[in-house]
Order: sequence, then structure tokens, then C-alpha cells
Amino acid sequence: MRNFINIYTVLVFILMLIPISSMGSEKPANTTDEKWGKYLEHRAAWNKMLKERYENKLKHTPPKPPWIKFPNYHLSDIFWRMGDGESYISDYFSIYFQYASKAEINAYKVKYPENLDWRGTYKRFEH
Repeated sequence: MRNFINIYTVLVFILMLIPISSMGSEKPANTTDEKWGKYLEHRAAWNKMLKERYENKLKHTPPKPPWIKFPNYHLSDIFWRMGDGESYISDYFSIYFQYASKAEINAYKVKYPENLDWRGTYKRFEH
């Protein structure tokens, strides 16, 4: 039963972290050119802000892995799907992995080996 729970919780974790940026770049039907243009401007500004967060902060002070930052929350806890946990993963942890070099990621993984319950997390976030 424990293996089923671990597989289930990992699946839930993966599904909750599918980035919105993976959505298609084609204009949806019934969307005006003006609204679509505003959406694309917003998305570009958001991506620029995330890149600046990496360059100005995360590159120099990488975020701690979620199991270290929030040790009292199991991977299957709703905390990771809404609120502070979700925000931490999407706004800091995943951004670090999105922009860090392979060498930086490898050094990070040596410094912070994956927790048994969180095995596979790094692989999901590496670019």
C-alpha cells in the first residue's frame, strides 16, 4: 500500500506543477486581437520578472529544496497545491532550475541530496 501512495502522491505533485507557460501560443477562438496582445505582453513581462529574480537573487542564493524549507509538510499535503508551498515551488524552486546552468544544478544536487519521499523531483525540474 505504501508504494501505491508514493506513486499517487508523485503523480499528483507532477500534475500540479505543469507550468501555465506550457499552454499553446496560439490565440484561442473568440479572443480579440487586443485581449490576446495584452495577454502576450503580460506573459512577456512576467517571464522577464522571473528571469530577473534568478539573476538578482536565486543565482547567488539558491532556494532550499522544498523538503528542507518546509520540513513539516509531506509531499502529498495540500500545502503544495495552494498557498505558500505552491508559491515557493513555482516562484523560486522551479525558477532556479529553469535558469541555472547544468554545473549549478549538479552542485545544488550534491549539496542537497533528494529526500527519499521526494525522489525524482530534481529530474522533473531540470531543463
